[in-house]
Amino acid sequence: MSTATPTLPSTSSAPPPSVPTPSSQGPPTLSSMPLAPSPPTFSPVFIPPAEDPLLSLLTNIIMRDGKRHRAARLVTDTLSYLHSVTLAPPLPILREAVRLASPAVKVVTLRKSAKNLPSPRALNERQSTKQALRWILAASEKRSDKSLTHRLAKEVVAVVRGDSDVLKRKEEVHRLAVVNRANAPRR
Repeated sequence: MSTATPTLPSTSSAPPPSVPTPSSQGPPTLSSMPLAPSPPTFSPVFIPPAEDPLLSLLTNIIMRDGKRHRAARLVTDTLSYLHSVTLAPPLPILREAVRLASPAVKVVTLRKSAKNLPSPRALNERQSTKQALRWILAASEKRSDKSLTHRLAKEVVAVVRGDSDVLKRKEEVHRLAVVNRANAPRR
């Protein structure tokens, strides 16, 4: 009993040059391996939320009940939607929105001799970035879209365009700090 293997008619007897031949000796070399397609300019697979400090901070602010993976996925989906809306790299857009929304000062209320006095305090870079992200998230909650990713991406775009409530809130805090600059601590 002979077993015959069916063969397909081929137009050429040699395999394509990008496919390694089984008769070659040893492991395949780089020149014999097929070239991988180049990665796209943006894909959720290529965004590392843990490596970028801004994305890590945003993930920590979004995170609820210790579900960091879920929060990181929301950040990645937000960046993906931001890319699909703007057709530009999303991380520089997010950085610009945070830079525009970051306050330089905060106003705290101090009690001096039975009076409550608002007093301005300077913020360091991390504090102002965190406050900007909180304001952007709070403003995105007021939007009518169903998913957080769409609301957050649209709010980031609105901040960059200059028509967001976040910018009005920043101006209000700065105006209040300037009005109460006499109550600032002296050094």
